[in-house]
Amino acid sequence: MRTVAEQIEELPISEDAKGVLKEVMKRKDKVVGLKQRQYYLMVINCVLVLVILFWLYKLSHVSSANVIDILGYLGGSTAATVFLLVSISSFLYAGSVAKEYKKEKQKYDDLRKEAITYLRAKWDITEESMLRDKLSSILGKRDINLIFYS
Repeated sequence: MRTVAEQIEELPISEDAKGVLKEVMKRKDKVVGLKQRQYYLMVINCVLVLVILFWLYKLSHVSSANVIDILGYLGGSTAATVFLLVSISSFLYAGSVAKEYKKEKQKYDDLRKEAITYLRAKWDITEESMLRDKLSSILGKRDINLIFYS
C-alpha cells in the first residue's frame, strides 16, 4: 500500500502545492507527537501526585508532629528530596510541553488555513474539483482536513 506522501507525489498538482501539503503533514505529525507526549506526562504526573498524597497521608498518621516537622523530615531524607525534585521537574516539563504543543498547534492551523486558501484560489468549480476531492480523501486518512476551516 502506498503512503500518503507517495499518493500526493503522483497527483498532477504543482510542486508548490505538493510542498505545502508535505509541510502540513509534517506539522500534523509533530502536533500529534506532542499531544501524545502531553498525555503520557499527564498520566505520570497523576501517579506522582497520588504517591505524594499517599506519602503525606501516611506521614501525618504515623507521627503526631506538625507540618513543619514533616517538611523537616522530607528535607532530611535523600530519597524524599530526590522524589520531590523529580516530581517538580516532571510538572515543569509538562508545562513546557503544553506551551510547545499550543505553539505548534497554532502553526499547524495557520498553515492548514493557508493551504485551504491556496487550493481554493487555484481550484474553482472545474474539472480540478475532483482532484481536490481526491486530495481531501487522501489527506483524510491522516486526519487532515483541507475542506473547510474549523
